[in-house]
Amino acid sequence: MTEKEKILFDLLKQKVAETFLKENTALSPHISQWKGDDIVRFQEDLRHKVKGRVSEKWFYNYFRNDIQKLPRIDMLNLLSQYAGYQNWADFMQQHSGFKQTGQSLKKWLPFGMLLLALIGLGFVWHTYSNKEVQFCLTDENNRPVNEVKVTWLLPNETEKQIPLKGNCLQLKAGLSQIQLRLESPYYKDIIITRNITENPYRENIVLKNDFIALLLQHYSDSDTQNWQKRRERLAALIAPDALIYQQWFGKQKGIELYEKEDFIAQMCVPNGLIRHIKILEIAYKNGQIVKLRFALKKDL
Repeated sequence: MTEKEKILFDLLKQKVAETFLKENTALSPHISQWKGDDIVRFQEDLRHKVKGRVSEKWFYNYFRNDIQKLPRIDMLNLLSQYAGYQNWADFMQQHSGFKQTGQSLKKWLPFGMLLLALIGLGFVWHTYSNKEVQFCLTDENNRPVNEVKVTWLLPNETEKQIPLKGNCLQLKAGLSQIQLRLESPYYKDIIITRNITENPYRENIVLKNDFIALLLQHYSDSDTQNWQKRRERLAALIAPDALIYQQWFGKQKGIELYEKEDFIAQMCVPNGLIRHIKILEIAYKNGQIVKLRFALKKDL
């Protein structure tokens, strides 16, 4: 794959994301950060608009990884049509203006070197002028939230995990803008972007409750004796082909898979095996649980 082809394919990915986001939402405007429900909705939109399909494996291979070769021409044509072009050839023709860049490189090289030097000086200045930043997390009832995975999305660098101290995270930032991804089994996943204009910078972030996850957690902790009502409610919450598995830690490290009916049965038996579960991961499709990973609190 030539440099020209790589640039054009990256641009096509951007156009595909822009087309999708005109009528849909995603956790991130960058297609390389889509996952789970974002990918499922994109697959459905692609099938609806151009009668085409890409598998989840294909999506990860070509949209989330650094590829070494272009996809097949039929896939390039399909994506180009989705983005509003006749085919891949039409897309390339309409975005061929960057050719002049290489031809005039020598002319602008001195100015480019000066610009790089100025950027380098700016980077050094930002690095040594770090701002103290603190975000504290609460739920919609203003209660502290500490069961959150926080990822700092650094530009052109590897993502960085930020630990919480209580329900707050603290970091030093030499950048004028910070982007964080917040993930929790009991609250809606979000990506926040903030312009850091003050030093120190302080902000409280309110997480929206994931009511299905909280309800499932309530069922695991509840002592209600209305088992039939609980069974019916759980059956409505969980998709028929849901992937459900228990995570084991310590000496018995491993996983145990459950069929939907077996899981519901265990949840509806007084003092059964699955009591006081801790939800580790949960995913939805069409309002139902399609993936659930949990552990017993006593095993954590």
